[in-house]
Amino acid sequence: MTVKEVFELRKQGRIEEAYETIRPMYAVHQGKYTTLCMFWTASDILKKRIKEKRHDEAGKIFKALLRILPNIDDRDGKARSSILYDALTLDREVKSFSMLDFLSVMKVEQIGDNDWKTITVPAVDGTPSHPIPSVAQQLLTCAFHEIQETPTADNALKVMPLLQEAVRRHPRDKNNQRYMAVVYRIMGERDKAVAIYRQLLSKHRDSYLYSELAELTDEPGLKAALYCRAIQNQRQEKFCSGYRLELARLLVSRDKARAAYELQKCIATRKASGFGVTLEMQQMLGQLEGVVPVSEAEQRLFYQRMAEKYAV
Repeated sequence: MTVKEVFELRKQGRIEEAYETIRPMYAVHQGKYTTLCMFWTASDILKKRIKEKRHDEAGKIFKALLRILPNIDDRDGKARSSILYDALTLDREVKSFSMLDFLSVMKVEQIGDNDWKTITVPAVDGTPSHPIPSVAQQLLTCAFHEIQETPTADNALKVMPLLQEAVRRHPRDKNNQRYMAVVYRIMGERDKAVAIYRQLLSKHRDSYLYSELAELTDEPGLKAALYCRAIQNQRQEKFCSGYRLELARLLVSRDKARAAYELQKCIATRKASGFGVTLEMQQMLGQLEGVVPVSEAEQRLFYQRMAEKYAV
């Protein structure tokens, strides 16, 4: 069978047959078209294996595609873009996949201009068209989710080339600035991270920005004020529990009635989500035994007063 005939099998949707046919051909001859055919048939099988939850095999095929990529004629960048989207899919579907490790292999110079373009999702069934981040920006976001789970200097260094390119292309992008602040924090450059958060908060009011700046703040009053603002600016209570626990920690030795309010709200949200009470929470409950929490109205007023006092 010829390479042309293998491509025809692929065109007909007979991807398993095409893949099994091209493999022995590629093993003995890595010509231009044989290599190209090997790449695209393997790419088809990769997507199929992911859908089939055959993740070990999918991982091996993906590594093989990375080895093949430099050897194919990819003037239009379609093969490279396919690899980038495959990486996003693997990151979403396979727990063992590391985006940071992928970015160590896929150098930023290999990511083309088209991969940095915002994608417009067309209107469907009355839903208006809307933009989504470029594939390169999505890779960066996935990498930072991984960094937040394991915030090491080594991981920060792995993402820096892509982050620097993102900042170069979109210097005012809120997410890129935030990611840079996260890297500065990991690398011990705290003042630079704080400066970025303060600049971001002059324009944006996202609760996570207040919370992340609070984590970099030592002064208890300002730290509490930042968590107050994080709570004020988070509309979904399920995302407030962490902020409330941090605020309760700060208040438990200073204002027990307000600490009791935050702790009870935190515990109620956790229970509603199916989570139990931690040992620390049990210990705090012991410290607050018999304390009557303030009312919601009183605590809301406290948030506002703290924000005004510390100008956050």
